[in-house]
Order: sequence, then C-alpha cells, then structure tokens
Amino acid sequence: MTRKEREGLIWVLLAAAGFSVMPAMVKITYLHSTFAPMDIAVWRFILAVPIMWAIVVFNRRSATAVRPSDAPVKQTLLIGIFLSAAVLAAFFALERLPASTYIVLFYTYPAMVVLLSVALGERIGYRAWLALAMALCGVILTVPDIGGVNVGDPLGVLLVLGNAAVVAVYYLLSKQALNGVTDLSASSAWMMLGTLLAVLPLIPLRGLQLPQSSLTMLMLVGIATLGTVLPVFAINIAIQRIGAARASLISTVEPPLSMVMSMAILGEAIFALQWLGAALIIGSVIVLQLRPRNQIDVSIAHEAG
Repeated sequence: MTRKEREGLIWVLLAAAGFSVMPAMVKITYLHSTFAPMDIAVWRFILAVPIMWAIVVFNRRSATAVRPSDAPVKQTLLIGIFLSAAVLAAFFALERLPASTYIVLFYTYPAMVVLLSVALGERIGYRAWLALAMALCGVILTVPDIGGVNVGDPLGVLLVLGNAAVVAVYYLLSKQALNGVTDLSASSAWMMLGTLLAVLPLIPLRGLQLPQSSLTMLMLVGIATLGTVLPVFAINIAIQRIGAARASLISTVEPPLSMVMSMAILGEAIFALQWLGAALIIGSVIVLQLRPRNQIDVSIAHEAG
C-alpha cells in the first residue's frame, strides 16, 4: 500500500466514524425535543457552514505562505446544491420506510459508484467485486430487524434509491472537480454552502423549530461538526487520494461503526448476525487493501493516480 493509498484509507475511516456517531446524536435529539427530521437536516447545515468556513480561515492564517485558493467555486457550489437532493430524499424516504429498510437500500450506492466507474471506462479488478459483494451482505446483516424489513412503499423505495444514486454521482463529481485541487477545506466549505442555500427555502414552507434546551443545542453542534464537517471534508480528501470507487467501498464500514456507537452510547443490544455482518464488512476492506499488484487487480487504483 502506497502512502497515498494509506492516507486515503485513514480519511475514509475518519469520515465513516463521523457519520456513524450521528444516528446516536439524532436519537438523543428526538428524545429531548420535539424536532422533526427536517428541523435537524436544516440546522445541520446552518451550523456546519460557519464551522467549516472558520476552519478555512484558520488554515489560511496558520499557513506559512499565503497562496490564492484554487477551490473550483462554481463547480463545488453546484455539487453542494445537487447533494441537497440526497438530503431531501432521505428525509421523505425515512417518513415512509423503516430505518432498517432505508439502510439496506441506501448502501447500494457503493455498487452504483463501481458500476458508473466501469461505464466511464475504469477497469475494476475481481477482488474489488468480491469486496463489494462482502460489503453488501455485511450491511444487510448489520440491520438489527432484518427479518422485518418492509419494502411495501414503492415511492419510499424510489426515494431512497434516488438518494443512493445522488450520493454515487456525488462521489464521481467530487473526484472530477477536486482533481489536483490543494485547497480542499475551501472546496468542502463551498459544497456545504451550496447545500445550505438549497435547503433554506424550506424554512418558510415548513417552519423551523428553535433548540429547546442546552442538550438539544449540544447535539445539533455535534451533528454539524462530527456528522457533517468532519466526514464531508474527510471524504473529499479520500476521493482525491484513492478515487471514488475505493472510497465508496471502504465507506461501508459506517453501519457497523454506527452499531458499536449505538451500543456504547445508547446501550442497544447487538445480535450475533450483526457482528457477523460487521466482520464481513471489515473483511471486505481488508480484501480491497490486500489485492495483489498486477495489471488486473490494481486497475481500481488507477483512480488514485
């Protein structure tokens, strides 16, 4: 594994860790407030955008030499606006489907990334396909009530698959837009601003609750920092380091991490099948990293340059 690949792996794991702690914080927010999912979605970006821009300012002030930003502003703004479709689709899908169904369907997006990469001319080695199969099976097993998964709402299914498709395209758009860019913090900030600008018009349409306690505010800040700023910034770096396909495959470690977080923070019970699913996902990451360096199996690494 090269240094570039190792750095990419670490950034994906950081992104997954950030995303994985968000469900527990969202559950705590629901328990201690009357917030609807859309309130959390909007507050998430209202708080994340200034936090991300504060990081940008800090990075520029701490730099040894002031350099002009090479962030592709128009492209990243448009990507952020495009990504807002995933935020909205997730909200409406979760109103119609159980969370377990949502998780299983949403994590088809790594398969979509791989298939889109193949359609765009990438050569994917057999070990990557094996890792994808292991990861998808692992995601299914990590769902606690897998026996009760219900896909009886066609519109809900279409919404969550649309959400997955938007995320898959986001990976590929980010790969293209951030190729060779050095100012990734500003690029991530422009993306988040684009998403915020797209969701703000929902406030006069649906209204927006204010935080009702200091605990609620603390959870919202946590969702904005750990669940938004950290993973968005980290995944953008990872995509630049190792490419969209590998980053999406490794990101399937998020469900087992969420499972462990829920056990540690909320005291939820973890079943044997869930641990088996987690083992399959971790195994898929190992398979992906330990592929032999030959012409066929290193093909997926061509994305990483």
